[in-house]
Parts: sequence; structure tokens; C-alpha cells
Amino acid sequence: MKKNRFLAAFTACTLLALTAFGSFTEAAAADSRTAALTTQAESYFNFHKDTQHWGEAKTYVSAKEPFSYAVQYPVTNQAALDEQIIKTLKTKADAFETAYTKAAEEKAEEKTPSKYTGTLIIGYDSYITKDNIASVSFLETRKIDGAYTEPASWSTYLFDATTGKALTAADIFRDSYRQKASAYALDYFQKHETYGKQLFGNYKALLAPESDVFSTFALTDDSVIFYIDKYEILPGKCGAIRLEIPREVFKGSFLTDPEEVPPVVEEPAQPEGTTEETGRVIDPNKPMVALTYDDGPSPTATNAILDVLEKYNAVATFYDVGYRVAQYPDVVKREAALGCEVGSHSYDHKDFKKLSASQIQADVKQVNAAFAKAGVKPTSFRPPYGNTNATVQANVPLPIVTWSVDTLDWKTRNVDSILKEVKAAGNLDGKVILMHGIYDTTAQATAKLVPMLQEQGYQLVTVSELIQYKHNETPKAGKVYGYSYFQ
Repeated sequence: MKKNRFLAAFTACTLLALTAFGSFTEAAAADSRTAALTTQAESYFNFHKDTQHWGEAKTYVSAKEPFSYAVQYPVTNQAALDEQIIKTLKTKADAFETAYTKAAEEKAEEKTPSKYTGTLIIGYDSYITKDNIASVSFLETRKIDGAYTEPASWSTYLFDATTGKALTAADIFRDSYRQKASAYALDYFQKHETYGKQLFGNYKALLAPESDVFSTFALTDDSVIFYIDKYEILPGKCGAIRLEIPREVFKGSFLTDPEEVPPVVEEPAQPEGTTEETGRVIDPNKPMVALTYDDGPSPTATNAILDVLEKYNAVATFYDVGYRVAQYPDVVKREAALGCEVGSHSYDHKDFKKLSASQIQADVKQVNAAFAKAGVKPTSFRPPYGNTNATVQANVPLPIVTWSVDTLDWKTRNVDSILKEVKAAGNLDGKVILMHGIYDTTAQATAKLVPMLQEQGYQLVTVSELIQYKHNETPKAGKVYGYSYFQ
């Protein structure tokens, strides 16, 4: 596949290339699509307007098919630093095109293909300290066919502005900085008037000292700024987070300071009946039902379903297929961040009853690799078509889960029909409802189904929670939890 002008420009790692960037942007302004993307990107760039303290902001915009770019970056007029920045942006562009090329090819193979568009938008913060440590923090957002495919995500780069040498946390801090950052962050978010009531997912693990969050930071003369991606611990409406911690908190942890004993972080005990990951309280004596969605993730339908779950503080279980996990990893991350359960539905939906033991093992390995790259570990397995046998049980190292209510959403693609099937099932206490996370009609049905079930007094739980709290059992690898189990 030919590289677009963006990649061609990014290949040049000199100030001449940077000049070409500006020239190309001016020429492209005449293109109406580029002008529209420029207008759209302004809101992203304005988010960084007051946090660009180093280098001159340059903008590159190109609205080509199938990939478009709106990128803002600093030019320092220091050749070594500018070269590193351009290489970093080119790497991001390469990763973006690699991730979505397969999706574009699938679109092209459809009988009536629609135009495929992928858009990468990047803005930046930049800082310089008195001792010449420069920080550049890029905020990256990807969109496909006009819909967000992943949360806005941060990446940071530190340099010695004198030599151009890249710096890491180990060049600046002792390890004790992580404990101090973790203690401050937990206290800050839990006590925050707005954030404290909205924390979700296993936020304590994300803010633990060993978390990657504390490897993503920028330095100023007065503070250390840590960056938290959208949907990581807070609802999407909170956006991507900058957590600014005063430098004095890290006294003793800078390599230039006398070393101090790091503080001990004590975690509060969980109330009885509270799930560790989400903080939700489940009452075993009250009705509960599990919504499940197969065949995703989808950047449009799955995200619409997640919007509903987030709105009503509800959870579900998503049985995702590996090849789509590889295409849309950050949709899977959002599933997990919202406290939902993420399970495997195989790599590419083969009938496992027709596979040999070695073929099943190969599929398990492939799908696990896809989930690992997304940073999520599947907790249970739903066999394609619900088909299982002794060979499947012996070679899938996860609990095997089917369902007890089939909405037939894949067949009808009709909101009213989906709701009719659910209502026809009668008492839903202890049942598992089958839907598919790739249909817009299923997302629309979910928007009606979730509040309806909650109004009827049902607790919406994950499959594993249903097994634990309704049946007082810890899910076991290789065991089939099927239709009769969930009646």
C-alpha cells in the first residue's frame, strides 16, 4: 500500500522536512476536506493551547483517503531534538496505518462497500525546566468512519535540551517516586469533589506504584505532570487527564536529593459483598441477570453499547473475537475499564467441535496474544455457535459459557423483536442473555433494555459474578456453564 503524503513527509528527519511540512499544509488548505478537518482539529489543539511552553507549534493537516491526519508538534530548531520528534510521529503514523489497513481491506471486499476513512489526531504539551530538561507529551485520538475507535491516549518524551539525549524516569528519579505519586494520586482522586463519585474499574490497580501511568510524565520547575488516558479510571466525559503533583511531594526521590524512606500506602478494606474491581455492591438475595455480547468489538456498535452501560452504571460481558481485538484493542480496553467482563469467542469464529486438540490449542494461543496486546486477559470462553465437546473442554483453559436466553438479534436486526424475545423469557433472575456487539440495532435495543431491567429490580452483573453470587461457585476452567445451569 502506498504511503500517503503524511508518511512521506515524516520520513525526512531534517529541518528541511519540517519546512516542507508547513508548505504542504498551506497548499492543502485549498482542499475542502482538509479545511473541514482543520476546523474539527482546532478543538483538540485548543486543549493544549496553554500547555505549550517549549518549541514553536507547527500544524500538519491532510484529509486523504483512506487515512487522514491532523497533527500539531513542536519545532525547537535544534536538529537532534527535531529529528527525534519527527521520528516519533512517523512511528505513530505507521502504527495507525498498520492497525487499520486490514479493516479498510475488509470494507473494500464488501459487495456494496462504503468509503472507509481513518483519522489520526495528535496534539501536544511541552515544557522546559531551568536545568534544561524538555518534556513533550502527545495526546493521540483515532477515529474510523467518523466514530472514535479508542480513547485519547498519552505518550511522553523527555530530553536533555542541551545534548538532545532522550531521558527516562531512571535518569531523573529513584524508585521511591512511584510510591509517592501513587499515594498522592489515590488521595487526590478519591477525595475530589467530582472525580471521587465517578471512579470506575480497578482504578486502584491503575494507580498502584508499579503502574505504567507513572512512567508517563512531564517535568516543570514546580511540578511533575502524570497523564491518564480517557476511560482508564473515569467516564469518557472527563476526557484525558493531566494530574499535576507538586515537586515537593517527591522530595528525596530526585537523584539530586538526599534519599528518604518512601511512605507506605494503606488501602482501605472493601465492604463485604463489594466486587474488588468495580466497587459495585451485589446482593445475592436480589434478582440478577447477565447481558452478553458476542462477535465484537465494533468501534461503533460496541462503543454505543458501552455508552449505555456507562450512563446507567451497569456492566455486561463481552465475548470478543481475536482478530477484531487486534483491530480495535482500545474498545476492549474500554470494556474492561468500565468494569465489564471480557471473554474470548475464539480468534476467528471457527466451529470448535470440528477442530482437533492441536487446532484448538493454536487458536487459544493466537487469541491470547491478541488480548495480551490490548492489555486485557479473557476470563471465560464462549464457543462459537455454542458448540462444545470433551476435546474443547480439555483444551480451553477457561470456564466455558453459553446462554439461556437468545434474543435472535443477529437474525431480526430489529429493536422491538429483540425486546420481545427478552420479555418472552419471563423471570430473568439467574439467566444469561445472548446478543451481539456488532449490530447498531442491538445497541439501540440495549439503550431500552438496560433501564427497563433496572426498573424491574434486576441487578446487571457479569457472567462470572452471576456464577459466584447466584450459584455460590467460583468458575472453573474446562467446565461448561450452559442452558440448564442458568435457568
